[in-house]
Amino acid sequence: MEIPTLVLLIAVAVLVVAFIVTVWMLSRRNRRVTDELQRRYAEGENTLIERQADVTRELQSSHDETLAALTAQHHTEISQRIQAHEEQVRSLIAERDAAVANEEGSRLLAGRGLRWDLASREVLVDACDAAGLDAIIATNIVFSPRDEGSIAPYCAQLDHLVITEKAIVLVESKYWQGLILDGKKPSTLAGALGVLFDESTLPTSFVIAISRDGNERLDVRTLLDADSPASQVRQQAHLFHQHLVAQHGSAPSLQTCVFYSHPDARVWTGGLDETEHAEPTRIASVRTIQKALLDAQSGGAAGPSSHQLTQLVATVRELGADLHGTGRFASEFRSPVPLDFRMPAHGALAAASADGPRIRERRSVRA
Repeated sequence: MEIPTLVLLIAVAVLVVAFIVTVWMLSRRNRRVTDELQRRYAEGENTLIERQADVTRELQSSHDETLAALTAQHHTEISQRIQAHEEQVRSLIAERDAAVANEEGSRLLAGRGLRWDLASREVLVDACDAAGLDAIIATNIVFSPRDEGSIAPYCAQLDHLVITEKAIVLVESKYWQGLILDGKKPSTLAGALGVLFDESTLPTSFVIAISRDGNERLDVRTLLDADSPASQVRQQAHLFHQHLVAQHGSAPSLQTCVFYSHPDARVWTGGLDETEHAEPTRIASVRTIQKALLDAQSGGAAGPSSHQLTQLVATVRELGADLHGTGRFASEFRSPVPLDFRMPAHGALAAASADGPRIRERRSVRA
């Protein structure tokens, strides 16, 4: 073999060995780099995991703290709302109790003014309802009459006004028990009764009232002329008519009625108390008041005009009257004092039964 060829072979062998060595060294270096990269990656991954865990712990801790704070705040707000609700409930209960007491007090106050006319008011309202009347029942009307013959001003009181579009009826209520002869002589009821009274002296307008005074005695009252209930109610109608004219320049005609409103009263009457100088006065009991009110709708003076009716209702309202409507007026005029309301007994009157004794006592003073 020639020397150049040998040298060439040796050179090639050296190059191959050098290549192999280089490849091996590069391979080792790559492995070291790969191992280092893997190590660094693993360290970075561990660091990231630790950081993520730390962040997660921080977020969880923050979440727990926030949740605890919100829960505490929620509990505080709930407690405050419960307390506020309880206070509001207590306040509303107190307001309700005050309103109930107020209402009861108002009823008692209104009832005190109506005390003597509560029973008759109920009967009048029932009578108007039963008769199908569109009526306004005004009770306890107090006014100051324009009486030129009076030295000092005074007040007059009207028991009831029954107001309809056809008639205005002034009703004087008498809560009397027993036997009542209004305008009828005793002998017309029973001949033997005539010997007890001097009937020749009885005027056109009179009342004889006979009631029990204890178990063995009878109380007899005789009311003549100006003292009779019919004369009284006509005088009241005259004064109230003057009052309305003075206020409004005109006034509707007023019919009059004496109403014996005690359910146990036995009334002997012709139904009318007639006089030459005024319209006749109707005389009625609990049993006949409905008919009397119906008769007044067509048997008296012309009814009020629409303007007069409006003025009259406004006037009695201003005078503090209790107003209760029937028929189409029922919804507009509703008394705050229930129809079956009665003043409770108290003081010296506590032993009195219902309203009879109290009203009878007051009526006897008025009569």
